Amino acid sequence: MLNKVRIHQFFYLILSFFLIFFSDQNSFLNITDINSSLTILFLIIMSFGVSHGAADSIIIWKTFPKFKTKAIAFLIYLSIVLLGLILWFQSPILGLVLLLLMSMFHFGHSDLSHLARAPQSIKISWGIVMTLLPVIFFEKEVKSIFDALTNSDINLQVFVMLKFITIAFIASFLILLYLDKVITKKDKLFLAFEFLITIILASLLQPVYWFTFYFCFLHGLRALINIGIKSLRDLMFLVVFTLPVTFFSYFLLFEHLQINYLNIIFSVLMALTISHMLLPLMNRLLLSRLYKR
Repeated sequence: MLNKVRIHQFFYLILSFFLIFFSDQNSFLNITDINSSLTILFLIIMSFGVSHGAADSIIIWKTFPKFKTKAIAFLIYLSIVLLGLILWFQSPILGLVLLLLMSMFHFGHSDLSHLARAPQSIKISWGIVMTLLPVIFFEKEVKSIFDALTNSDINLQVFVMLKFITIAFIASFLILLYLDKVITKKDKLFLAFEFLITIILASLLQPVYWFTFYFCFLHGLRALINIGIKSLRDLMFLVVFTLPVTFFSYFLLFEHLQINYLNIIFSVLMALTISHMLLPLMNRLLLSRLYKR
């Protein structure tokens, strides 16, 4: 798996340099009014980005031997997603806080899962930075996004505090990486390059653009590599799971309920992240119940 991760690291770094070059050419990536391109970002995240979460369907299918248990697992999984959506629209502030906290844990453990022996402190530092990074460079823009998501006016001092927290964890990550005795020098080098190039991108791209790029091309692709898509059937599982999510998000949430794209993107991601992170526990409980029979 490490060879595949290394290829992905090369791909991500090359694509990042490409973006850095074109971000200086007054391209559409520098558009400050993200509303004009939210449709495209919605399609990218809801298809390409969500696909790595769709790999949960592969895990469920392979975990349980009987079709009935598979069906129960899918039903529970989708029920958790639905409850997550209800939570977001009943209390968007709570939903946003929950999404941020889950992301801090999930990004670090997923992006760095190929470094199995890496300390938790390094993974948590990575996750916190990737979750909050845009606030360093686009404090007011992040505030406007969070205000729109929660339909509130969050105190600007909150974002000043988040900025200092993010800077502290950038320093923490680099120091911990340098001092670590477990990770090889080559892995440290590639990880440091990934980390620093992602910071540079966050300083150049508007927050939603940066998030789309990181979520799809670093986090999403790395997660698919970790899971391992080994056959055409696995690929079909991704498509079968991803398309309904995209259609549901567009036709029900956008067309019928008239929810804006920004809220759809982050509410769906929050709901899917809850199910994604609870999947191992759900599988263990179902398996233990199955073997007790």
